Amino acid sequence: MIFAINLSKNIARPVRNFIRNKIEEIKIDKLTRHRAAIEASSFDFEKFKFEIKNFLQQMKNGKQSFAYRYSSSCTKPTLYASAYACMTLSLLGELDKLSEEEKNEWGKYFDSFQRAQDGLFYDNAVHNELYNDTDWWGARHLALHMISAYTDLGVKPKFRFKFLEQYYLSGSIRKWLDSFDWGAPTIGVGDVDNKIMNIGCLLQYQRDAWGDGGGASAVDELKSYLKVKLNPSSGMWGGFDLKNKDQQSRAVQFAYHLFPIFFYDNDFDFDIENIVNTVLATQNKYGGYGVKPNSSACEDIDSIDILIRLHPFCSRFLQGRIDASIRRAFNWVALNQVNDGGFVFRLNEPFVYGSRETSSLANAGAMLPTWFRTLSLAYMTRHLHASHHFKLTNCPGYELQ
Repeated sequence: MIFAINLSKNIARPVRNFIRNKIEEIKIDKLTRHRAAIEASSFDFEKFKFEIKNFLQQMKNGKQSFAYRYSSSCTKPTLYASAYACMTLSLLGELDKLSEEEKNEWGKYFDSFQRAQDGLFYDNAVHNELYNDTDWWGARHLALHMISAYTDLGVKPKFRFKFLEQYYLSGSIRKWLDSFDWGAPTIGVGDVDNKIMNIGCLLQYQRDAWGDGGGASAVDELKSYLKVKLNPSSGMWGGFDLKNKDQQSRAVQFAYHLFPIFFYDNDFDFDIENIVNTVLATQNKYGGYGVKPNSSACEDIDSIDILIRLHPFCSRFLQGRIDASIRRAFNWVALNQVNDGGFVFRLNEPFVYGSRETSSLANAGAMLPTWFRTLSLAYMTRHLHASHHFKLTNCPGYELQ
């Protein structure tokens, strides 16, 4: 009897997931029937810009110039939301309309949240038990977003990232990363990939923006370590079972968090065709890149970014497959824009992004997905040679020219 009970529990989860996915497919099928497909070739940039700006205006917190709420259901402005507004406006070319004084003032607003002791940013509106100890959200994660926002404004943070100095000592990065089993699928259970991205890209910023030799040495050590840990069977990291859709998706997400460290430094020495074939296999029938029909903003850009960056190094046949995949993805990403003009993380689902003040209700626009999906569209329109006026800046982390 005990065996039977345990067996039923093991069966229950995949059955529930199957049912949820079928219900979601019905919802998305209904949505696609009522909305015309959007192709990159017919993308109306000016209309899109108007809608996004209108959404950002809705999130603006009264008369406070640089203060924004994360979504309509949030009650307080947050630094996260201000950074996303800044980065989104930059993609739309709107920051060019600000005077140097206005850009400097926005930078000073960001500075007001930074602590000299470690260089990290602290916002009382979202500070909780997760903030210091996670990397998919929280202090280090926010810092990586902040350097993009500062770069867009053409200014630098007031203080260097002193917390990074613990990685300067030779061997410290190896000691940290040796604690993980790089050949196991369980390496994807925690958020070590997010932390590596946060630390690695911030080290690159420390190296380039501040001319920090310790940061440069640490970056070199990190990249050397990660190259050794590549799994030759997948061309990526970890012992994921690529025949399992969930693990395949996680393998690509894991790789996306590490690749920017290399791509920013123009290092594309990887088993590219092997990687691309795996990434292409993550695309679902709606054009998104996830196991669930309503793939998330993160899942989508993870695959989109890798495919577009590796495209120049592929055979013509594989380039054609990437182009076809990106065309399908364009419509899916555009489909995630909702009635308020913003984008959702996942269609038909609420999303709590670390804090009550960085959360959103189902099918309500929010600042993270609005920026992330706008960035996806910017990459895809440029790749497909569609008419657009997106502006991309070059910074360690998420936004690379």
